[in-house]
Amino acid sequence: MRFASTVMLVREADRAFEVLLLRRNKDLAFAGGAHVFPGGSVDPSDAQPGLIARCFGLSAAEADERLGTPDALSFYIAALREAFEEAGILLVSKDSGQLVDDLDEKLRDCRQSLVAGQCTFTEIVETLDLHLDVGALAYVAHWVTPEGAPRRFDTRFFLASVPSQQRATPDRSEIVGQVWVTPLDALDQYRRGYFELVLPTVKNLEFLASFDTVDHLMGGARSLTSVERIQPRFYRNVDGSVAVALPGSLEYEHASATVLAHGEALPTRPSQVK
Repeated sequence: MRFASTVMLVREADRAFEVLLLRRNKDLAFAGGAHVFPGGSVDPSDAQPGLIARCFGLSAAEADERLGTPDALSFYIAALREAFEEAGILLVSKDSGQLVDDLDEKLRDCRQSLVAGQCTFTEIVETLDLHLDVGALAYVAHWVTPEGAPRRFDTRFFLASVPSQQRATPDRSEIVGQVWVTPLDALDQYRRGYFELVLPTVKNLEFLASFDTVDHLMGGARSLTSVERIQPRFYRNVDGSVAVALPGSLEYEHASATVLAHGEALPTRPSQVK
């Protein structure tokens, strides 16, 4: 099982606020074809002292306390790195105070080099003398992939407001599409069968949908005093199809050990969730 970080990026819109969803390449082994928030595995490089020293807005001790784990800043850094790599959104400043509101051509070129594997996030941050705004991230959820999946992740979910002039662009490799959508519209598209969503995405969209503005959302997120670790279970319907159950449901209590078959996809439809 790998540690991972996901970040829900939100922005003001005419109707309440919108969240960014990225559509994963259908050929990917994990959640191929699904709409997801930007995110991925925490890399060893995310804990490099040089990057840690460039974080502001949250100390290492405060991060450890919030996440309940040592080296927690690496989760925050991974979230910022993945937002930049997958969506082209970068929450940094050039003077540890003023956020970069509009990415210049040099940063856009750096992003392309990062996606192509020609440079590292650390090299970009150090070369351009950037400072990472980990304080912009509010920690809101903790999900663990059910046992039985070929790839399992222990994932921390963060929330951040996007600088007004930054524009999201998919990397066109792992990510082949994007949409800014209100949480309620995203859930409606999911229930109608137009969006494929894994369970953590659905539940976090429901959390977002309980707020009406970005300010209220960020305030509510930062007021959370604890975050529950949630690990669903897989089970099989009578027709043999795989489904997923949340703790507390009848299906969860009676679920037996279920291992996904080779090539069997994660549940991404409403009928597959209990």
